[in-house]
Amino acid sequence: MRFYLSVILLTVLVCLSGCQMTSQDRDVKNYFPLSTAVQINYQDEVHLLHLNQLLADDSALSAEQQARLLYDRALIYDRMGLSAHSHYDLTQVINIDPLFAPAYNTLGFQLLLNRSYDEAFEAFDSALELSDKVQYSYLHRAFGLSQVGRDQLASQDIGKFYDFEPNDPYRILWRYIINSKLDPEQALLNLKNAKQLKDDHRFAWALIDVIVGRVTEKQLFNVISYDVESNKELAQRLCEAYFYLGYWHKLSGDLNTAIYYFKLTTAGNIQEFIEYKYALIELSSIQLRLQRDLRINETD
Repeated sequence: MRFYLSVILLTVLVCLSGCQMTSQDRDVKNYFPLSTAVQINYQDEVHLLHLNQLLADDSALSAEQQARLLYDRALIYDRMGLSAHSHYDLTQVINIDPLFAPAYNTLGFQLLLNRSYDEAFEAFDSALELSDKVQYSYLHRAFGLSQVGRDQLASQDIGKFYDFEPNDPYRILWRYIINSKLDPEQALLNLKNAKQLKDDHRFAWALIDVIVGRVTEKQLFNVISYDVESNKELAQRLCEAYFYLGYWHKLSGDLNTAIYYFKLTTAGNIQEFIEYKYALIELSSIQLRLQRDLRINETD
């Protein structure tokens, strides 16, 4: 029988009855768990070789087959961190099949990483016009809109993304993140009122408990590796934890901790997770902001 993190955290709270959240609890710099950086997956390498062999003889492929194979290869390149290769394959997919909605979504995400916001928004618009199955285009577009200060439009998009699965803790977290820029009190209240379904043991619920104050960061870190069966699984869990906690600290005005957490988000090298890529965008955005503030101070 498997025990889940949310159950363990509840046990911790019971054992520490009367424990209050203090500044000492928030100072968790000596409790940061880490994983070994995940290396390129061997199966991805094998799959990549197979795709290359199939694509080498494209005369035997229909346009639909070629587009599908190129898209699959683009995703593998993306997981390997070969963004230029992935970007090229995605543009090839769209040239071959202009109606291939997932390619626009993935391409838009890559454009966000390059801070090419207008082009990214166009790609997400195309994906959503072509298919109602690319739900994550709403999330990515909301994130991008939030980055450029178009918070009302971002809130509309995150609402659509949330409405597809209102009991998904990750969508609940994203609704909190995006809407906090418009109404932080209401965003936090909505987060507190989110209901966890009886059989839903996803890790994100533990992060929600931290943000709303039911669990401290130290308590979370003390049990975060429980029920983890591999280094990769730990790296994935830490990637999520550090990102959402980092964003919480950013919203709370603690930029130094946020920067540290965003860096830790990328430490495990889980490049296929959106949290990994969003952390890179955040770090780039913060760096540009600090450089701009420095130039302004120097001219005063």
